[in-house]
Amino acid sequence: MSEMSDLKDYLISLGASKVGFADVNGLAREFIDLPNGISIVLKLPLEAMEFLNQEDFESYWKCFHAQIDRLTEISLKGEEYIKNLGYDAFGLTMARNECDMKKLLSILPYKTIATKSGMGWIGRSALLVTPEYGSAIALGGILTDMPLEFDTPITDSECDECTNCQDACPVDAINPQKWNDCLNRSDIIDIDVCSEYIIDQYKAGLGCTKCMLECKKTQEYLERQDP
Repeated sequence: MSEMSDLKDYLISLGASKVGFADVNGLAREFIDLPNGISIVLKLPLEAMEFLNQEDFESYWKCFHAQIDRLTEISLKGEEYIKNLGYDAFGLTMARNECDMKKLLSILPYKTIATKSGMGWIGRSALLVTPEYGSAIALGGILTDMPLEFDTPITDSECDECTNCQDACPVDAINPQKWNDCLNRSDIIDIDVCSEYIIDQYKAGLGCTKCMLECKKTQEYLERQDP
């Protein structure tokens, strides 16, 4: 499907690190006529991770939000590109897909599109883990009725016996249970404890990114970036 290949190449040219295609039919109830999902993965730059190592959270958050802005641009340009091909599309930008951590009010979680398109799996931390970048990523997505050849979904955690994120959690919010696609989020993490701590840290100008930073796959990504 040349249109699909051209679309993926276009999104990569805009700066996406990885792009995958998923069957999300029926999952976004407000967009039942857009049954296909496009997962957009953007790796965090090494600079952002260095800020975390230095506990310079102000600089980290500036860098992270700059990546979110890039994802917004990629998603909206992807939406426009698809519409110019004669199909319908809806870019799931942060503003459009804003999610309450406790109530799950997003149109469709980015992580759902990502796992269903084979971009990665859900770690013990409830973050998406990619083979290439660990959890050092930002996620975006597009819903569309454009015909797509779907990637193979990932339905089980590949964390194996690694418990780095669980061991690093300062509030013991992470449960021992490994993820699979039959579990609820509450089976693997106490989101109330996690979100309360994160919000308090953010208000204090700090942050809690230990689970992301200590992820084995994240560490492997960082090691590959060393000179």
